[in-house]
Amino acid sequence: MTEERTVWEPNSVPQTDFCAAGETEVLYGGAKGCAKSDAILFAGLGQIHLPMYKALILRQTFPEVQELIDRSQRSFPQMANPPKWAGDLKRWTFSGGGILQFGYCKTKDEVQRYHGQEWAYIGFDEVGDVQDENVWVMLMAENRCPNPDVLLMMRGSANPGKPGHPWIKRRFIDKCGKNGEIIYKYQYKMPGGLVATMSRRFIPARVTDNPVYANDAVYMAKLFSLPEMLRRQLLYGDWDAGFGMALDELSEDVHIVQEFNIPANWIQFGAFDWGFSHPWVFGHYAVNEDGVIFKVNTMTGRLMSDRLIGEAINHHFDVDKFDYIVAGHDCWAHHGARRDDTTPSTYERFAEIGIHMTRASVARYAGLRNFREQIAYKGRLAGGDGEPNFYMMDTPGNMKCFENMQNIIINPDDPEDALKVSADPITGEGGDDFYDETRYALASRPGRARSTWKDQEVRAFSRTTLQYEMEQSRRHTSSLTLDKPQDKEFHDLYVDGML
Repeated sequence: MTEERTVWEPNSVPQTDFCAAGETEVLYGGAKGCAKSDAILFAGLGQIHLPMYKALILRQTFPEVQELIDRSQRSFPQMANPPKWAGDLKRWTFSGGGILQFGYCKTKDEVQRYHGQEWAYIGFDEVGDVQDENVWVMLMAENRCPNPDVLLMMRGSANPGKPGHPWIKRRFIDKCGKNGEIIYKYQYKMPGGLVATMSRRFIPARVTDNPVYANDAVYMAKLFSLPEMLRRQLLYGDWDAGFGMALDELSEDVHIVQEFNIPANWIQFGAFDWGFSHPWVFGHYAVNEDGVIFKVNTMTGRLMSDRLIGEAINHHFDVDKFDYIVAGHDCWAHHGARRDDTTPSTYERFAEIGIHMTRASVARYAGLRNFREQIAYKGRLAGGDGEPNFYMMDTPGNMKCFENMQNIIINPDDPEDALKVSADPITGEGGDDFYDETRYALASRPGRARSTWKDQEVRAFSRTTLQYEMEQSRRHTSSLTLDKPQDKEFHDLYVDGML
């Protein structure tokens, strides 16, 4: 009879739930010190007895994965039937033929080293260190097994505030809830009628779930003594904590206002960021007499020709009223063609249907500084906060833009710039296209002017005072529906999520 020997067991309810989870994608953790690495490593052994089972344990770099290798070498040899270690392959082979292998992966190019090897379990410890969501998406393509009895698993662990914060928050926390209360299910329909149903789950855990550190007064004191933002992230696992966010003053309570009619004398303009596989974005803006900028609405889509994009913009916005439209420089490029190529550019295609654009300022450093200046409101007045120079009307398109911009983080390799992030190539989600379009728009306006109104002697019933009060009251009128009546073609595009 084979001797039963326990070399590891879950130390908490969250860790138990993680090891037992059957969903396609599961994220574990959030806070520091909740034994995420152990969970990733040992959950990979759950089906090791099944034929053709292979598990892959990853970190971003090899020195980081060495810690997990050391942990396995302390534990696996203590099993009743210890597996065999192949140091050159960084692989354990178990008595039933199952394999657990270690590796590292940071970029899409490095995913290729695991191509075609049928990994039934892929566990990525500290996946929050990976800034490109496409790494996770491409690894999912390698998550397969010829044995139908094997449950395919994608597993990751992460803390808030790392380079991957935006896409992890969007992919797991926004879909599954801050407390993991929702199991998010999604389907893919394929040619021939085949439908695949997959699922995501978030299992939050804190240091207090780990008895090793929860009873360590010195370690707990270190976490409690962190600055507020870091404490929220690392002690409480708060994914809404904005440390490292490029636009940290952006606030829904401050910058989102109700829709209102635009006075005829206000400046109106547009901004455009081109895209095909990643989204294109068009924004409508208005500027009041004081130079305050309002984003009226945002429109987006993908996988559309230049002419169809232009027709959609014309259909939903009265561009004849715009004083100008700024656009990224790729609208003038021929996208890889020779310089002497006569193929019409996006700029030329748009001009043919009455949308005339000028080149936007695309300077990233100056653009980010200006963006921050336009949204800034904290400490603007002596002894308190003031008002920003930029607002967004509360529309579905603007809210999608707002949520995207809240997820833009500082480039860890260049703190003066926002991190460049590509959208998901399959869904078009994520990326920084909304941020780029809004940055172009704000860069086209003069900087904040200091108002001299309050410096004047004001009399309650003076003609000037009454005129000022009347102008202010006009700025907050009844709601205006911005979209024109839609014909069937554009209605269908809206329903299908392309616009």
